[in-house]
Amino acid sequence: MGLKSWKLGDGVELHAGEYPQDAKIFMSDEEPGIEFPDLVPNTVRLLIVSKRLKNGMEEVNRGPVQYLPLSIYNHKKRLASTDYFVVNPLGTVDVLDTSASKIEYLDGKVVEITKYVLDPKKIAQAPDLFRIKEAPESYVVSERVLDAWRKITPKPTNITFFILDVPAT
Repeated sequence: MGLKSWKLGDGVELHAGEYPQDAKIFMSDEEPGIEFPDLVPNTVRLLIVSKRLKNGMEEVNRGPVQYLPLSIYNHKKRLASTDYFVVNPLGTVDVLDTSASKIEYLDGKVVEITKYVLDPKKIAQAPDLFRIKEAPESYVVSERVLDAWRKITPKPTNITFFILDVPAT
């Protein structure tokens, strides 16, 4: 994708011709396994998921998202799977209670967030999958998405959740 790759990290919509029709990633030689997790770890913080997780999200999500097909090639550079997607939640959502959250700033820009506290009024209107305005590299999913994923059998793999603080109103 070249110079346009920043869009996937920031939640900016990709237009026709900006995403390769034959998009692919290769398994790392540093990770010798050949199993395919439902959530694929990567060094560029993209949300790469199996078709199973994508279908669960798509079923309940009410927010703007792009689902971009992705093929995975094995260590021998042979096609291993075409059942993966880069999920690009578009835009960011202002949901943090910035006074209750622990945010480190430098020259007015967010450097690190060590405690996320969601504002109950703001979160009420949030979509089921989104990026936080102050941390667009972070993805938030709703209970509705989690419930859809919990119905998947066998259980999805390689997923870790952090419950975010939402004070009572």
